[in-house]
Order: sequence, then C-alpha cells, then structure tokens
Amino acid sequence: MAYSASQSNYPSPRSDVVRENSGSDIVWVQQRHTSWLFQPDEFKQTPSSRDGIPFSNEMMMRSKGVSFLALVGMHLQLPQPTLYVAATMFHRFYMRFSIKRHHYYDIGATCIFLSTKVEETNRKLKDIVVACCRVAQKNDKLEIDQQSKEYWRWRDIILFNEELLLEALCFDLAIENPYNILIHDTRKFVKDDKDRIALTKSAWAFVNDSARTTLCLRYPPRVLAAAALYCASTICHVTVLPVEYGRMWWDEIDVTIGDIKAACNIMADLYESSPSRAGEQKYARQH
Repeated sequence: MAYSASQSNYPSPRSDVVRENSGSDIVWVQQRHTSWLFQPDEFKQTPSSRDGIPFSNEMMMRSKGVSFLALVGMHLQLPQPTLYVAATMFHRFYMRFSIKRHHYYDIGATCIFLSTKVEETNRKLKDIVVACCRVAQKNDKLEIDQQSKEYWRWRDIILFNEELLLEALCFDLAIENPYNILIHDTRKFVKDDKDRIALTKSAWAFVNDSARTTLCLRYPPRVLAAAALYCASTICHVTVLPVEYGRMWWDEIDVTIGDIKAACNIMADLYESSPSRAGEQKYARQH
C-alpha cells in the first residue's frame, strides 16, 4: 500500500543528555549508556516499546524505513556510504524517539537530507522531495508539481524533522562507516586478485544489508567490517589468510571471533525473517 504523507568491550566515549517529546510535554532524559552502542536488553526498552510496540514489529518497521531511504537514495544516485550514514542516523533516532509518534518514512527522508550534507554528497531539496514522493507512491515516473500539496507536505516534513533529528543525534554527526575498513582488510588479508574481488563484492553486500538491522547500534564499524569479511569468506569459499602463521586474521585487527559470529547471526535472523528476493545474498547461522 502506498504511503501518503553481547557485552561490548569497545570504547564508549561519552554520556548524553537529550530531550524527548512525550505527548505535549518536553522532558529531559539522562542516558544510562555512554555511547551509541547498546546492550541487547536495551532494544526491549526503546521509546517504541514503551509505547506498546512489540520488539519484532519495531524491527520490521525499522527495516521498512531503511528500505525506503535506500530506494530514495537510488533515485538520487547516492553512494552507499551516504546511505549507510543515513541508516545509522535513522536507527539512532529511534533509540530516542518512538516510531509510533514519528513515521519511519518521514524520518527516513530526513536522514537522507541530513546525510547528504554530512557526507558532502549534496542533493537539492527539491530533488529529494520528488524522490520521496515517487518512492512513497511506488511510481518511478510520477510527475510532481512543485506547487502541489504533496510536494509541500514532504518538503515541510523534512525541514521540520531536521531539527528534531539533530537533537536526537545530539549533533553528533561524525559517523564512521565500515566500507573503507573493509576495503583495507581485504587488501591486507587476501592476496589473490580474483578472490579479493569476489570477497569484497559479497562483503560489501553484507554491510549494505546490515543497515536494515540494528548492528550499527551493537558493534563499532571495525567489527561489522570483520563480520562482513568472515561471512563473505564462507559464502565465496575463500580462505582469509592470517598475516603470520599461527595467528588468525581477526586477532590481527583486535576483533573477537565471538562478536564476529554474533553479528553474522543477526544477519541470519534478517534473512530467515524476510521473504526471499531475487539476488538476495543468503546468510547462514554461525556456531
């Protein structure tokens, strides 16, 4: 239907105080955690869950929101790192605000707008609005009159929510993505050109797909890059060699195999819970 209008061992740099809109009241919320990395039990205590939305439903709506912003990004020909940053903003937003009160299409569109500024892949606001209209209405050729109510509705939604998004993010816009780390690691650990190309392609797809999950809120980018490489090596049947014999490659980059497998299993959950799509990469559970 078309839309109309594991215990982390990684650094936790700071604690935040943010404002949350609760009905008509504005309250200040002191965050218990000290970074943008969250423990598994905290995903059962999100603002959406306190609004009565079951965990599985929230995860499904998050996934739909990321799919929406990804489609908008494709219309705008945005690079994948920009879309990843947008998805990270999106997931962080819903750790502070309820998805019941803020529709995932509205926030997804706003995250695209802000991420293009942050990543310096700027697009004109009118182009973003047109792309949102077309994706929301599921009509790639839809003609959008800039004087129409639909155009101005989307424009107002994006501009209105930008301030709210910045507030939810605590103006913390320095978001690292796993892509550069992944490219560095494949060059470091895989010497055969053919194997490296196949591995990079598969691992890149892993990172793209991971944006539909909350992995960016559970692990830092270097863990996601390592999990992508590990998963890709099993899919492509490519051996990732250690730099030195007797030491595994993940030890060289100071990532635990437990975190790698846990991240891969979250991707397996995504694959198992989603309808199979043509060209979709299969993620197997790791033990």
